[in-house]
Amino acid sequence: MQQPAASGHLIYVVDNDAAIARLVTVNLEARGYRVRQFDDAFAALAAMDTGEPDLIILGPAINSPGPLEPVGQFRRLTRAPIMVMSVRHETPAKVAALEAGADDYITKPFLIEEMLARTRAILRRASPQEIEPISDVYSYHCGELQVDLTGNRVTLAGEAVHLTRQEWDMLRVLVGNAGRVVSSEQLLQEAWGPDYGSEGEYVRAYITRLRRKLEPDPSNPRFIILERGLGYRLKSGD
Repeated sequence: MQQPAASGHLIYVVDNDAAIARLVTVNLEARGYRVRQFDDAFAALAAMDTGEPDLIILGPAINSPGPLEPVGQFRRLTRAPIMVMSVRHETPAKVAALEAGADDYITKPFLIEEMLARTRAILRRASPQEIEPISDVYSYHCGELQVDLTGNRVTLAGEAVHLTRQEWDMLRVLVGNAGRVVSSEQLLQEAWGPDYGSEGEYVRAYITRLRRKLEPDPSNPRFIILERGLGYRLKSGD
């Protein structure tokens, strides 16, 4: 029998399918997580005023104008990681969710063990005490882009840029390898963890998100360069 988690992390489970939501809730609570269950996206958003979660597990919800609208709404309010649950398994659906602000994506039906493993992984990545140097590189400067890994600060043309934890993890890998090509598999292994490696759509979606925040012209990137068939390269610093 698995032992309850000692962390006591607060998790929001949002899904209008009562059976799925209850299954997820019961299994999370059995591992020691605190869970608040909602079928209404607006109710979950309102609850943020009384207790910000450590993780949001987000499925289809009532009172939602579109399947991805709650992702953006939560992302505007919190940096807490978001795991989307959906019956849609095609790559464009996953990419759209990730580009909207999700950190992970799990397709229904799923094994409860897979959901629990992803929950542990996403909370581990979001936990400050788990941060470890990827290399001995702690800062990066190229033109108007400056990255201070020690102080967790990014500026573009002097303006502060706010990143989610997962965006930070990917940027840290790129900075630690500035000037060198990093494969999608390496990005996944170092930024997401050893349980990942084949989710290439995650890398593409997060590169898009980083370019939107870090590139003066995201459609014509200057800093994060695609090397076709190989991976991505952060331009060498000044």
